[in-house]
This record gives sequence, C-alpha cells and structure tokens, in this order.
Amino acid sequence: MIQAVIFDMDGLLIDTERLSLSCWRRALGEAGLPFIPEIIIDSRGTGHEESKKAFDHHLKGYDADFDALALRAKELMTEAILEEGLHPKVGVFTVLRRLRELGYKLALATSTSEQTATRYMKTLDLFDAFNVRVYGNMFKRYKPAPDIFMKACELLECAPADCLVLEDSPNGLKAAHAAGTKPMMISDLTGPTEDLLPILYAQGATLLDVLLVLEEDRAGKESLH
Repeated sequence: MIQAVIFDMDGLLIDTERLSLSCWRRALGEAGLPFIPEIIIDSRGTGHEESKKAFDHHLKGYDADFDALALRAKELMTEAILEEGLHPKVGVFTVLRRLRELGYKLALATSTSEQTATRYMKTLDLFDAFNVRVYGNMFKRYKPAPDIFMKACELLECAPADCLVLEDSPNGLKAAHAAGTKPMMISDLTGPTEDLLPILYAQGATLLDVLLVLEEDRAGKESLH
C-alpha cells in the first residue's frame, strides 16, 4: 500500500514549464536563433549538463552560446514572475490538504536549486506542506538518474515501492521508475509517449486525479494504465 507521495515542482505544482518555454523562445529570438520546442521539452526535470547536450543536439551547426542563452532565459523568467506572480497548478492546495488529512507522508523532489525552490514554495505558502524536501543541487546526477527519488524515500523512511511519485516530465518519470517507486504522470507540456506507458503506475490530467488513484490503492485495487 502507498504510504508516501513525492512531488516534483516545476510543471506539477506550479505552472513554470510554459513560462520557461516562452522565455527560451524570446532568448533564442534575441540571439537570432530558431526556436525548437524539443530543446526545452527534452531538458525538463534534468540538470545543466544534460540540458546543454539537448541544446547542442537540436542546434547543431549554429553558433550559439548555451550558457549565455540560459542566463538570459533565467533573467526573463525572473522578470515575468516578479511582474505576474507564481501560478499554482489546478488541484495543488486541495490535494496537499487532503493527503495530509489522510496521513500520507509528503516529499518535494525537484531538480530546481534549494534557494529558488524554497522561495517559490514559501511564496505560495506550500513550504511546510512537505515532511521532507530534496533539491537538484544536492546531487551530482540529475533526473533521469534515480538519485533524488531514492534520497526522498530514504528521508521519508519508506520503501520505494510504497511511494507514489508525481511527475510531468519524461526525465522525471524515468528517474522515478529507476528508483523503484510508482510513477504517476500528470501531463503538462507533453503527454505519455509509447516508451513511457510501460513504466507508468498511473496517469492523470490534473493533480486532482491523484485522489482517485490513492482511493483505489487503499481499496486494494490495481491502478490504471
């Protein structure tokens, strides 16, 4: 039976992935480079080096400075958040409140740095919703490596098989599967692909679908795929 739920942050708790896509589009345009959505989509949930590899792959043959573009996209994103605020995804507050009421252990496991993630979570008054928190800067290997989820399970004092991981990105879902947890996809920029379907424990359109999956788990039913 599931005892704990582990949450990704970007694209799952807060609507930052679409904002990132827009900021990268602008940064690339300013540099006279083509916008290729796969650059950002392939980089979701992972670290700097893995993102650079995706960038180099999709912009092969162009004279482009990844680090300079990444800095510009980050500046644009910071400006947008300061002006527009952070936007939680549908169901965030309802699901976190209900899971606490039901006695589930909760963890935040995000590839974002501790400083940035802490600021975001405190801004939305979500920081204290989690029993434990792990951040990308704590690890040498980023998603799709399983390290971050293995650490979350360890801190929660739960076996991986008893942990439901909520993710929107393929890299995150692959990491959750590699860690031995139960990966559930809450679609954001992309939906499940053929290579992801076999590793998913469940999938949903919004976080609210998590409540049904956990209800079925408590009733001893197998989840959908």
